[in-house]
Amino acid sequence: MPMQGSKQLERTTSVDAPVEVVYALFTDNKALPDWAPVVDEVLTEHGGDESGVGCTRTCAVTMAGRSGTMVERCVEAVPNTRASFVVVDESFGFGKMLRDYGFTPHFASRGPNGASVRIETFYTPVNPIAELLNRLMMRRRFGVVVDALLAGLRTT
Repeated sequence: MPMQGSKQLERTTSVDAPVEVVYALFTDNKALPDWAPVVDEVLTEHGGDESGVGCTRTCAVTMAGRSGTMVERCVEAVPNTRASFVVVDESFGFGKMLRDYGFTPHFASRGPNGASVRIETFYTPVNPIAELLNRLMMRRRFGVVVDALLAGLRTT
C-alpha cells in the first residue's frame, strides 16, 4: 500500500536473526517496549485481522526528552516482507507541521540466520515554513528515532 506522504528518509540495517523472527518481533505490539527505545509502553491495542491490518495501538513514548503518546494503525502487512503504519494521532504537535505521517519497514532474508530491515518514513510538510524546518531539523530528528529503532532490532 503506498503511503500518502512524501518519502522523507530511508535507513537500513542487518540483523543476525531469521527474517521470520525479525518480522514477528517488529509486528508484536506487546514486545515493542522491549526493543524500541522510544516506546515506554503500549497502552492499548484494538482491532485488526490476524495479519495485524487494522490494528490500532496507542504507545507512551519519549522522544528528544519529551513524553507523549503516538497512535498508529497498521494499514498493510505482508508476512516477512513489509508492514505499513500510519500515525492517526499524537501529542507532540507534529500534525501542526506535517500531514500523512507513516512508515514502512521492509524485511528481506539474508540467509537462514540473517535479515535486512529497511525503514522508510513518509510525511508532507503543511506549508513553506514547515518545509524549511523539515530540511533544517525535523528530518534529522526523525532519522535519529529510526536509527534507534534499527539499533534496538539488532540488539534484541
